[in-house]
Amino acid sequence: MDLQSNHSSTWSLPKKLSLRFAFIFTVLFIFLLDWYSNAFSLGLYMSGMVDKGLNAMVLWVGENFFGIDYPILSPTPGNHSDSTYIYILYFTMIVLAILGALVWSAIDRKQKNLDLAYYWLCVIIRYYLAINLFAFGLEKFFKAQFPDLGFYQLSEPLGDMTPMSLAWAFFGYSYGYNLFMGLAESAALLLLFRRTTTFGALLTVAAMSNVVAVNISYDIHAKMFALMQLVLALFLLLPHIQRLFRFFFTGEAVALPVQQAPVYKKKWIRVTVLVFKWVVIVVHVAYLLNDYWGFYTRAQNRPNDELSGIYDVESFVVNKDTLSLDNSTRWNQFVFERGRSAVRMNRDSVVFAFTDFDEKRVFVYEDRIQLMLQVQEIYREQGSFEKMDSLLIEKQAGIVLYYDLLDATRVDFKGKFNNDSLFISAKRIPIEIKDFRLMKSKINIITEEPRMY
Repeated sequence: MDLQSNHSSTWSLPKKLSLRFAFIFTVLFIFLLDWYSNAFSLGLYMSGMVDKGLNAMVLWVGENFFGIDYPILSPTPGNHSDSTYIYILYFTMIVLAILGALVWSAIDRKQKNLDLAYYWLCVIIRYYLAINLFAFGLEKFFKAQFPDLGFYQLSEPLGDMTPMSLAWAFFGYSYGYNLFMGLAESAALLLLFRRTTTFGALLTVAAMSNVVAVNISYDIHAKMFALMQLVLALFLLLPHIQRLFRFFFTGEAVALPVQQAPVYKKKWIRVTVLVFKWVVIVVHVAYLLNDYWGFYTRAQNRPNDELSGIYDVESFVVNKDTLSLDNSTRWNQFVFERGRSAVRMNRDSVVFAFTDFDEKRVFVYEDRIQLMLQVQEIYREQGSFEKMDSLLIEKQAGIVLYYDLLDATRVDFKGKFNNDSLFISAKRIPIEIKDFRLMKSKINIITEEPRMY
């Protein structure tokens, strides 16, 4: 035999079924749902080899098992939203894992234990969590997940924010806190090595428990995804639960044994396993560092837009008819910002817009679902988000307006919505990001009176 197991225990049938289910489900979860941080499977999705088949399967399951008759959005890279698509995918993976566990058990029914399968499942989980959470750590280091506060967030009344936008504003304000969160998530790198796995799993459970609590409490769109990371980290701690309880609550002296790797007899197999381990680590660390460094340099080299700011709409004309301030379709304010422009209407009504600064045009979507369907379609065709604004306009989606900057403070919009002509005149509010009270506030070491006002 090429290897020798360090264990010889006999497993019960329920334990075998559970392990086989967990093994199949975990592999499916990594390669079908959370593939964007996996450098080896990313290319398959970008080429459409897996993406198209998976989308067809999910749509078929949604239609035939759940009778869903509304558009089902498929996720783009990095999107872990709790969408209909994702829940159908979870259901499909669970069914496949159950069937796979039954077939595996029937074929391999004479196997006494699954120690080797358990070891490799732990390896898969360890490496997946380490690489994935390191990616999220880099997002904090490079301010990719929670960007600096812009005009829209700083001018949005607290009462008009959604819970998620409130959380994003909170995290986006402080780079120091981003560094702290990034370090906490990057502690998962300890999972790459067997001797530090238990400590790394404990830190990961602590970090992900906080993420799960935030995602649920602030209605953030990735509740199930964060919960899965927590479950996987807890899985690594399962063999040590009793020992950890005794250590923390009874004062007993306990030892946490290191999981033993299979011992291969042949040297070339041992060398191959070691080389593959470091190839996986180096490739993913290099891939992630290059990816986020590229994001950072593009953000630093992005030109400042003289148009960026908050504009009060002074006149809103539809077919030569000037709408009053009470009209529900009238714009009250327009926020120009690279990455996210927005239209504010009456009360808390908000419509987001894309601005093409090069072509001096804006298009607005009232239906966010239709917008995301268009974005999804373009992404599948192009394989990237480059020139997304222009491509969306070519598909004649939303309200398309051309703007003219009259001077440093005034801008006019002209265009059409359906068969109606639109003319909008707006004046810039004389305020910069640095002028907001929040941005002028500093950390005070000595605080005589709490500044809760």
